[in-house]
Amino acid sequence: MRPLIFALFWSATVSACVAMLTLGRGEAVSGRLIAVFLVFAAGSFLGAWLAWGMARLLTWRRRRRTARFAAMVVCLSLGTAGLTAFFFFLQLRGYYADWHTHELSYRMFWEQVFTGATTAYIFVVMGARVLLPFMLLPLFAAAWYFARIEPGRRV
Repeated sequence: MRPLIFALFWSATVSACVAMLTLGRGEAVSGRLIAVFLVFAAGSFLGAWLAWGMARLLTWRRRRRTARFAAMVVCLSLGTAGLTAFFFFLQLRGYYADWHTHELSYRMFWEQVFTGATTAYIFVVMGARVLLPFMLLPLFAAAWYFARIEPGRRV
């Protein structure tokens, strides 16, 4: 139950940050903007949920809080950014599906590679700008919360 609540809280925090930054720049609320919010919400929710499990797995024998803190910082940042980028990839793949080949071939492989590379570039340029400077304090707070929980406690 605790990982689910943690993931919901993390998703709400990331979504609120994205909303404040985009609406603070004066962008109008549109279908595209709502889709961006949903992508960040879904990516951060699944990223936090998986990060909890991965950090727990990585530190199951380590009782030191510093190891648990570091594991959660790495897992939560990679999980949130990675799954959000993956959802952006799925959106771009859906958009370009009309122009991509539908049969399994060498060309289809290269289309996926270049769509993924384009998505990664777009996410690094646009998405990381939202996550990096403003989400560092919540990231450290979430990792501190994870680190202070007893290692032997049932999660």
